[in-house]
Amino acid sequence: MSGTKVDLETLRAAIKEYESIRDELMVAENQGKVLANVQGAGKDAPSQVYANWASNTGEMHQQSNRQLQTTLTTRIDNLKATLAQYERTEQGNRDNLK
Repeated sequence: MSGTKVDLETLRAAIKEYESIRDELMVAENQGKVLANVQGAGKDAPSQVYANWASNTGEMHQQSNRQLQTTLTTRIDNLKATLAQYERTEQGNRDNLK
């Protein structure tokens, strides 16, 4: 058995912080939808090339944002499961001491 000690308040704070970051990423994604839809200033080739480049770049940022949201959601879910397990263990220990 290892001597690892888990501070549940620190774990709860980490979960809240990850959720806050994920929420900010979700807002950024919603705002970025408009920014990723770039239209050319005109029908000329340079305008169209720039518009395509800008739209592709915006979409790549959106994809990166979504991947980070997914990673954070997985981490949050794992931390919540860990927290729940520790809380059940602590409750069981308290019950056993009665």
